[in-house]
Order: sequence, then C-alpha cells, then structure tokens
Amino acid sequence: MKFLKLIQSGLLSVWKILSEGIRAKLAWFTGTLIALTILLLSIITVRQQTAILSESYEKQAAVSKNFIAGLVMEIESIAQNLIRIEEFKTRIEKQQEELKKYQTKKLVTKKKTVSVFGFKTNLFGSLGTSRVFKKVDTFFSVYLTKDDVNVLEREIRQQLREASNRNISEKEWNTLVGLASSYVKNEEKYLEVIKQPTPEETEAKAKWELDVKNIKKEIRNQKSKLDLYIAKFYADSKKRKLEELGLDTKLFRIQTFPMSAMIQGETSLASFDTQIIDNTSPLAKIDSFDQMENSLVDSFQKLSDDITAVDENEKQYVYEWQDREIQALHSPLFRHQNSTKRAFNLISVKTKLGDYREVIKEDYRITNELSELIPKLRDRIQFLKNARPPIPPAKDKLFTSFYKSYNDLIAERDKIYEEVSLRYPIANKELNEKIDSLRSLRDVTLEDWVLLKFKTDPLEYEKYYQDPDAREDQRNRWKAIRKWIVSAEQETPTKELKRLFPDGSFGHSRSESEEIMWKLDGTHLLESENVPLMVLRDNFSGLIRTLVDRTDGIQAIKENRNQIVFTAITICLVAIIFAIFISGVVVQKIRKIIRSAEDVGQGNLHVHFDDGGNDEFGNLTVALNQMVSGLKEREKMRGVLGSMVDPVVVGEALKDLEKLKQGSEKVITAFFSDIAGFSTISEKLNSKELADLLNEYLSAMTLILKQHDGVLDKYIGDAIVGIFNAPLDVENHCLKAVTASVEMRDKLEELKKVWIQKNSYIPEAHQMTFRIGLNLGYAKVGFMGTDALASYTMMGDTVNLAARLEAAGKDYGVCILISEFVHDEIKDHFFTRKLDTVRVKGKSKPVTLYEVRCKKGEETEEDKKFVTAYETALFSYFNRKFSDAKTQFETLYKKTKDDACKLLLERCQYYMESPPELDWDGSFTRTKK
Repeated sequence: MKFLKLIQSGLLSVWKILSEGIRAKLAWFTGTLIALTILLLSIITVRQQTAILSESYEKQAAVSKNFIAGLVMEIESIAQNLIRIEEFKTRIEKQQEELKKYQTKKLVTKKKTVSVFGFKTNLFGSLGTSRVFKKVDTFFSVYLTKDDVNVLEREIRQQLREASNRNISEKEWNTLVGLASSYVKNEEKYLEVIKQPTPEETEAKAKWELDVKNIKKEIRNQKSKLDLYIAKFYADSKKRKLEELGLDTKLFRIQTFPMSAMIQGETSLASFDTQIIDNTSPLAKIDSFDQMENSLVDSFQKLSDDITAVDENEKQYVYEWQDREIQALHSPLFRHQNSTKRAFNLISVKTKLGDYREVIKEDYRITNELSELIPKLRDRIQFLKNARPPIPPAKDKLFTSFYKSYNDLIAERDKIYEEVSLRYPIANKELNEKIDSLRSLRDVTLEDWVLLKFKTDPLEYEKYYQDPDAREDQRNRWKAIRKWIVSAEQETPTKELKRLFPDGSFGHSRSESEEIMWKLDGTHLLESENVPLMVLRDNFSGLIRTLVDRTDGIQAIKENRNQIVFTAITICLVAIIFAIFISGVVVQKIRKIIRSAEDVGQGNLHVHFDDGGNDEFGNLTVALNQMVSGLKEREKMRGVLGSMVDPVVVGEALKDLEKLKQGSEKVITAFFSDIAGFSTISEKLNSKELADLLNEYLSAMTLILKQHDGVLDKYIGDAIVGIFNAPLDVENHCLKAVTASVEMRDKLEELKKVWIQKNSYIPEAHQMTFRIGLNLGYAKVGFMGTDALASYTMMGDTVNLAARLEAAGKDYGVCILISEFVHDEIKDHFFTRKLDTVRVKGKSKPVTLYEVRCKKGEETEEDKKFVTAYETALFSYFNRKFSDAKTQFETLYKKTKDDACKLLLERCQYYMESPPELDWDGSFTRTKK
C-alpha cells in the first residue's frame, strides 16, 4: 500500500510539473514549438521533394516527348498527305469538270482522215484539210493534275520505306489508301449532313444529332486507325531511338490525342501511343477511366477557350490506379513549328515592343489599306473569269495595277521594319528573335499553309536566326511564293518554284493560295483578332499526355517523411524534459520576485529585490528596485500636490515633472469668473455660512469646468481661474470653454432656486450673479514660482485680456464676455451680440467684444430683434453717426434697461460734444482694468 501511495504521489508530482505553472507552460511551449517546426519543415520538405520528383520525371521525359512530338507530326503529315491525295483525286475530277466552263474555243486547221482496217490515215494528204473549233484551256480552267498526286504518292512511299527500312507492299499501300479514302468519304458525308437544316421535331432532331455523332465517331475511328497503321512502320526504328534517348517505358507512357479524338460522351482515342513499342509495362495496361478522361477534356477545353494560355509548365494531374500513383502531364501539340513559335513570340512581346510600336502603328495602317484593296482584286478576278473568253489576270491592266499597289504596300511594310530595326538595334538575342516575328510571321505562315511537306527540318527555326545564308534562302522562298501568287501567270506552281521546295509539294492552286495570302495580309498583327491568334488556332493539333508511374518515388518520400515525424516526436520529448529542468531554475527566481512584488502591492515600499545575476533576471530586479524608489517619490509628491493642484496637472507631473517645470508656450483658452458684489454678501454671512456657500458654488462650477476638459488654475476668493488646452491638448477647447460657461450660468440659476426653496443663506445670495471673461491665444503655461513653492499656472497678454474682459462685463452688464478671437471659433454654435470695440489699458491694438447669450437655436424672436437693433445702432456709432446711434441706443435702453445700451448712449453724447479724431477707428480706450 505504501508503495502504491508513493507511486501515486510521484505521478501526481509529475502531473503537477507537466500541467501547472510557468514550468509546464514553458515546457509544453518549447516542445510544441520544436515539434511543430520540425513537422512544418517535414511537410515543406515532402512537398519540395514531390515537386523535385515531378520535375525530374518531366526532364527525363522531355527529350523523348519532344522526339515523339516530332514523330507524331511526321505521322500526322503522312496521314494528312494520304487524306489530301484522296481529296485531290475527287477534287481534281470535280474541279476539272467545274473549270471546263472557263475553256475557250479556237478555230484550227485539221487534216481529213479515214479509217482503214482500224487505223486512221490522211492518204498522204490527198483528202485535204478542214477548219474546226477545238476547246483549249485558259488561265482559269487549269488545276492540279494527277501528276501532282503521283508525286505525293511517291514521296509518301519513300518516307514509309525510310521509316521501316523495307519496301512497302501493295497490300499495305492499299490498306493505307483505303483508310484515307474511308476518312474522306465520311468527312464528305458529315459536311453534307450538317449543311441540312436542323429538324425542329424532337424525335427527328434527336435522330439527326445521333447520326452526326456516329459520323464523327466513324471519322475519328478511321483517322485513329490510319495514324496507328502508319505508326507501325516507325515502331521498330523509333523504339531503338527512344531507348537511346533513355525513355523508361516502365515509368513513362506517352500518348497523343488529335482534335478529332474529342467527342462529347465518348472515350478519347490516341493517335499515337508508346504502348505499341512496349505493351508489357504496368503503364501500358492502363485503360482510360473517368478521372483521366475528364482531365483530358478539361485541358482541351481550356486551350479551346484561350489558345494563348499555354504555359511553359505543363498542366499536371494525379490519379490513383490499382494502388499505384499515376501523374499525367498535358502539353499542347502544334503543327508547323516555324509559324507556331513565331506566333507565341509575338504574343509574349506584345507589351514589350517599346520603340517597335511604330511598326505596329504603320502595320495597322497598311493592313487597313490592303483590306480595302483585297475586295477589289476578288471582284476583278470574278469579272475576268466570267468574261467570254475568260481573260488571264496577268494581261488585265486594272488587275495588275491593283496588285502593283498591293506589292507596294507589302514592300513599304518590310521597309518600315528595316528602318526601325536599324534605328533601334536590340542587343538581347532572345528579344531580337521575338521582335523579328513582326516581319516574318505572315510569310512563314503562308509557306506552312500552302505547302504539303514530306519532311520537316527540326532546326529550320534556329537556322533562320543563326545562319545568314539559311535566313536569306528562307526569305527568297517566301518572296517566290508571293511572286507566283501576285504575278498570276499560271494557276499551278512553276517548275522553278517547285525546285525551291524539294521536301514538299504545293497542296493548293494559285487561287487557293491567293485567298490564304489575303487572309494573312488582311489581318492585323496585334488587334483583338490578330495573326498570332489565327495561326495558333489553325496550327493547334491536339494534346500530348505523358503518364508517369511515380509510385516508387512517392513511397520513398513517404518513408522519409515518417522518419522525420519519428525524429520530431523524439526531439519533442527530449526538449520537454530539458525545458522542465531549465524552467525549474527559472521558476525559483520568479517566485522570489513574486513574493517581494506582493509586499509592494500591499503597500510596503521598503522592499528590496535581491540581485538576480547578470542575465535578464538581474536587469529585472534592478528595474523593480528603481520602480519601488519611483513609487516612493510619487507617493510623496501625490500627498503634497493632491490637495492643492488639479488632478490632471498632478497626473502629468507624475509622468514628467521636469517638462512641466520647464514650461511651454501654446494656444489656450483662458477662463476667468467672479461673483458680482460678493463682498457685500460675505459681510452679512457668518464664517460657516460663507464657507458652505463658497464650497457649494465652487464645487458645482468646478465640476462643470472639469466635465469640459478644463483645468483648474486656482481659486481667488470667489473667483475661478481655469485653463483649456493645457497641460493636455484638448480638441475644440475654445468651444468647450464657452459651453462650460453657459452651463455654469444655468447651474447658478438652479442653485438659486434650491436656496430659495430651502431658505438657505441670505436674500442677497438668492440674487447672486457672476461674470465670465474668455480669451483665446498664446500663453506661457507650466509650474511657476520658487524651487520651494510653485504652482501650475498661465501667464501672458492672452491671460491678462481674459481677466479684463471679466471685469469689463460689469460695465456692459453682461454675464459672459468674450473676445473676437473666441467669437471666431464659436460663432456657428452660439448666439452672440457684438458689444463694442475697445483698447484695453496698456495696449494699442483694439479688441472687439461679444456677449454670449445662448446656444444657436435657443434664441427667441425678441432676442433676435434686440441684437439686430443693437448691432445696427453700433454700426451707426462706428461710422461716426453719433446722433443716429444715440437715438437708437436710447430707444433700446428705454425698452430693455440694458447696461450696454446705456454705456453706448452716454458715449455717443460725449462724442457729439467732443468728436473723436478724424482717424478714429471706432474703438474706445479703457482707462481702468
């Protein structure tokens, strides 16, 4: 039992240590802080390692992905060329039949012949000749021929032969042709169906939509079969190349999805899949599932909404598949890399053109002029076609004049770029390449869109900027295409033009190429609908999806994370134990300080805190001892000052006595009040009654003074001296001083009513009145006196004037008399009367005096009339119309018995008898204080 009690007691002691007091808090805080820090670092580390892992996978797959992108574009090129061949076959027949109407008849001489045993003979000219009409081709009746198709077929066979390192059998070729033919037929069928109006009936509309969807599925399936069939020719050779590039098919699977692969509600079909190279890895066994399909659709949708939103960092998605973590990287796939790169270049420097904005400005003007010229060219060509016989465009003066203007504008556009580039050379190589797109984008796009390329040079873009000869060759090719279109000498490419493009064939006639050129030249470079946007939308081919099996990498990161967490917990426990030990020493020192501080709190100011050493505790004990000494001094000062000085002054003195001793000069409102005829009252009261009366009056008035942030300077018998805005700053102190004065006047009336009801004091006290003088201005404030005896007070002209205003109130018979300086501050809040302008004794500058009557809004109509009449009389007085003023003051005095009216009446009489000097300013000089 004793042993159990000992264990229980020990556990309780440990629990107290771990749960109570600063020791526990410090221990838990230290341990928690360390643990959280390590856990936070572990989370950050895991995220960083995951990001590094993803980046590592991206880098590993990048080279292979770029290689596959090129391969897919090559496969796509072959597929498109096969499709074009089938389209050409149909188009050539249709176009040749359609263009026969542009043929013309020509009268020719023909030898007559007869048929002998199946052979035609003219019998050595003996039959003679005849004149007949023969149909001959014109400019507009010529189109691409079957020879152009044969060239394409030979080139495609050669590409496939080079890819597979063997000859292509007729069976394989016929299979390719059959797939391409099926694709073309379904595409034509699709175009015919969508041309029909959409049925309005629900059932018919649903059937129509289903037919459209099925045709689109068939088109997609045929294209996918064609792509995969072509890809098989590349499988063996490209597999070796991918192995050389280091593509681990156990970790990576790369797929491409063309635009046609996306059909709503249907699983997307890949046009190329590294599964055909290695179908044994776990990744090769993954079939598309909803999450993977949705992310693919999401990426397609984002690019469809904004093709310029392609980020250098690919969009990443993570899936769980059969206990494996699969990361999918989606990146866009573009055909025609030369025009695509330049389009992105132009978009990226849109806001960084600087001096090259001049090129954009001029390009805008030239594009507008070209846009006006293009419809004229189109209409003229149609006119030449419809002429009988059709007129070749090259022989039409108006047509050639239009194209001369067109060429001049294109030449001017190039010249402007050359001039700007010479004036403002760009040192930065990368920026220079991007800016060059202002000049080259349209031309390179025209080449990309007009040609069907059998092979693409992956370094063609770099050569343009690095090799001057290659750059000149490319520009010459662009000029040759434009010359062929603009010259309009023949509808098919010339042999010289074809020789410039050994790796491609023209897929469009001159007229078709002309429309492409007009489309590019008639579109602005950087407006809302611009050339870069148009190029990117047309070149966007699909998406590359790279599947990465990062299960092993993530598992290693998780194991590392678990190790970090275990380490964090261990360090946390050790830190808690160590913190408990350290905090025990600290707690002992704190307890000593607490005990001494409790004594101080109980009023014992003779406590001395023991020295705490050389650390922060030592500094604390020194500060506490200084605090106790300061408390002693303050208590001594509070005891001395508390009964003699305003509490506000005492508070400020306790904070900084030296500052108050030094004094300061600031704007204040000086307050003086005095009871009228108090000497007579005091003589009739005994000592107790006098003390009671003064205490009651002064207490009430001082309370109002304090309520409005005034500071009591001193009592002088029954007089009160107050300060507003010192020692503390008071907002609107002048307004508060006047408000306090009005409330004091009202309070005195209340006191007198109470005294009458209680029959307190003598009757003279019941009629007691006081006077208040207020002035605003600079004054010196602070403790003034000797080192032994000083008081907080105010001094200066401002103060003297306030005192004299209080005294002057007796002459004018008013309660609250203020200076013009106070009046300027409170005139919007109080109803006042302008009394007089005086020059006080000892001062040369006159002061205008005002009486405060009541708050604005509380005045009666009678008050308003009286004040108006008084100020009118005063105006006459100031303007030396003493007779008029006397009459007006006399009338007012008879009605109101107002002392101010009487005073001014007597003064008018005086000035009538002894007029003032000619330079009199309207002021009266007082000879008494």
